[in-house]
Amino acid sequence: MICLCEELSLSCWGLDGKIAILEDKHTVLKNFGLNDGNWLSFWNIDSRLLTMLYQSLDSKYDWFIVVYDYEKFSSDIEIKEAIILHEIGHITYPAGKDVICTDTEVQCDRIAFDYGQEEGIKKVLDLTLKMAYSLNNEMLLNMTEERQKHYTLYKEQMQAF
Repeated sequence: MICLCEELSLSCWGLDGKIAILEDKHTVLKNFGLNDGNWLSFWNIDSRLLTMLYQSLDSKYDWFIVVYDYEKFSSDIEIKEAIILHEIGHITYPAGKDVICTDTEVQCDRIAFDYGQEEGIKKVLDLTLKMAYSLNNEMLLNMTEERQKHYTLYKEQMQAF
């Protein structure tokens, strides 16, 4: 079942349009290759990380962020805001279907960082690294470590100013 959880105006980030946050467990599980929510606890996956950005076909919204569990997604405001801003970053830096591009992810992390979600992005990257180890996924591990390096370098550059 799809649940409309929150509406956001993109104007506070210098963009036009509206975005809605939807909760849709089935779509999220399917998109991430899982057929049962029990796999999340089995593989120690934090469901807040399983988010997707879709362009809307509904005239009321321009974009949708789809989350697995809105209550859990909202449980840590820093993580929530960082993920929202990272996903909004994909409007400018789209992720291709079945394509993983570290540079794109880094650019989206920077957008969240630039909008004050430095701690949130750090938490997200730490959770992603934990998930990569739990899944024993070398590609996710390498990408997350690279994103963490860029985060550290970017933070150092910002502090130098």
